[in-house]
Amino acid sequence: MSLSPDLKSKIPWAFVWFRGLCGLAPWVFQLNGWSMWIPALLIPLALLSDIYDGILARRWNVVSVLLRRADGWADLIFVLSYTAYVLIFRFDLLAPVLWTIVAIGVYKAVSTAHDFMRYGRGAAFHFWSAKLWALPYYAVLFELLIGHEHLWFFWPTILMGIVAITEGFIAVRLIPVWMHDQPNIFAALRAYKAMQAGDKD
Repeated sequence: MSLSPDLKSKIPWAFVWFRGLCGLAPWVFQLNGWSMWIPALLIPLALLSDIYDGILARRWNVVSVLLRRADGWADLIFVLSYTAYVLIFRFDLLAPVLWTIVAIGVYKAVSTAHDFMRYGRGAAFHFWSAKLWALPYYAVLFELLIGHEHLWFFWPTILMGIVAITEGFIAVRLIPVWMHDQPNIFAALRAYKAMQAGDKD
């Protein structure tokens, strides 16, 4: 069955809205004393929505600046909301490694500030390292929500976060123009050199 152009343009937006609204789930369930399994199970669904909104938008040629920005805001709302929840209500599980969380949070904040100093806005390379970082990050959020005492995915999250933030920081340092949707720093550098060559021609 062929989808109408109007429906194709709305589906990526539905995924974005779904992910942003999911960010409310742990707080609503906590407030009502409901089981945290539902907010936990929303985590893989949010991850799938993050993957497929971009894939479908590009396949159907409905990508826009507004959709890209909304996608970034939905990611931010979801991740910050769930992270704030576990920091408050699962603090006992995180207290032994709090120094690590603070360190990588500061590193990410410095990297984001560097983006704005360089481009006047956040970088949007969307490297695969950042996408891979989401996998253990979402997994450790799941573990924390269900109260799993041994956090199997904590250190993989930290290590992958260091890799992703560092790759982004170096790319911003080396590439003076804002770019988006590059698989890795090497592809971004090749694209920038191609842009320079085109300008010379």
